[in-house]
Amino acid sequence: MASLKRVQHKSGRVVYRIVICMGYDKKGNKLVKNLTYSVNQSATPKQQEREAKKYAMDMEDKLKYGYDFNSEKMSFEDFSYKWLESVKDNIAYGTYAGYKQVLESRIIPYFKGSKIAHIKTSHIEAFYRTLVDDYSTGTIKRFANVLNLIFKTAKRYSMIENNPCQDAQKPKRKDEDAGLKFFTPKQALMFIKSLGMSYEVTYKGHQRIDDTGKPYCVNEYTESYTVPTQYKVFFTLSLFCGFRRGETLALHWNDIDFKEKKISISKSVGMTENGFDYKEPKTKKSVRKVSIPDDVIPLLKQYHFEYTQTRFSQGTAWQGDFSNGGNLFIQADGKLMGHTTPYQYFTKHLHRYNEWVKNNPDKAKAEGLKELPIIPLHGLRHSCATLLNYLEINIIEISKTLGHSTCSTTMNIYAHSFEEQQEEVATKINEFLRLNA
Repeated sequence: MASLKRVQHKSGRVVYRIVICMGYDKKGNKLVKNLTYSVNQSATPKQQEREAKKYAMDMEDKLKYGYDFNSEKMSFEDFSYKWLESVKDNIAYGTYAGYKQVLESRIIPYFKGSKIAHIKTSHIEAFYRTLVDDYSTGTIKRFANVLNLIFKTAKRYSMIENNPCQDAQKPKRKDEDAGLKFFTPKQALMFIKSLGMSYEVTYKGHQRIDDTGKPYCVNEYTESYTVPTQYKVFFTLSLFCGFRRGETLALHWNDIDFKEKKISISKSVGMTENGFDYKEPKTKKSVRKVSIPDDVIPLLKQYHFEYTQTRFSQGTAWQGDFSNGGNLFIQADGKLMGHTTPYQYFTKHLHRYNEWVKNNPDKAKAEGLKELPIIPLHGLRHSCATLLNYLEINIIEISKTLGHSTCSTTMNIYAHSFEEQQEEVATKINEFLRLNA
């Protein structure tokens, strides 16, 4: 985005110094264009500022995309890279990296050699069909979003008459259910119970190599397995507090107020120019304090005790962060937990639990346990929203808990799942009328 500086000469004439970022060279250095614009001298300061901003935006667009648009000559590849550089300064680095990966992995290779003005809706749909066997419906939507943004920009500059993405239909995988994936309130209780269970894990016979380099055989054996406390905490907070994965990973012990029973969300972990690192939360409303359910407090205190023991037992080998009480979620040496680790463990745990249910039908039935759907880790956040709605928490409080920018965002995401629960509302009303008739 262009930067503006108001300058008033001794004569009283007002001009604006404008600096426009033109992208980056091969060494990563920022390329800039400096301009001077003389505003209407009889206008008010606010009017002059608006005039200068409009001029700056127009010049920024012209300079980044070129003064002369020749859509018959400009390739899709060239325009895509111009568009990508133009949005870089206005979006989070993780979003920019995601756009770049999506473009370079499949979009540009597919449309390479095509002129942007020659790409039609049928071509877009043909491209979508090439993605079906390799990507989920959600990922295909991300490809479609990037394409739509590119062609929307091309239309704005009159390079094309119509956006070919606007009416293009996206295919759905036959083996994949559409919509959000989450636990129902009853399934959420089963999941929490599964975290406290003990599982028998059988390892097949295999070969190993000892310290001298000599191979030896390990026979098949069975071990009893329980979920480590830090994973119990991670998944419990995700389910009952609705945190995003990056928000949970970024937590420090000083973010937890045991007295007030609240957790402060002020940062996240995600893709930055330095790799996966701390960054600002997704939106301003994402900075929030969330109440901790009473039943979760003992689990947090137990984990803090185990964490402290581990930290002191490591001594100088501890590589963790000592600031703000240290990271909650860590590797064996105290370093921040890897961003893919909780997802991998979560999926493995669900499969392990479902296998136990299959192999122990009588025990499972006696304890009221059933197989759980294999949902993504982010599904725990969706499960939190669904649970809060089930408990008849108003939409404003649900939105605050989740850190959404507006209540409409919450409704847009969860409208369908909330509607499904209206049947439960009707059941409650029927029961009320029956008991009080």
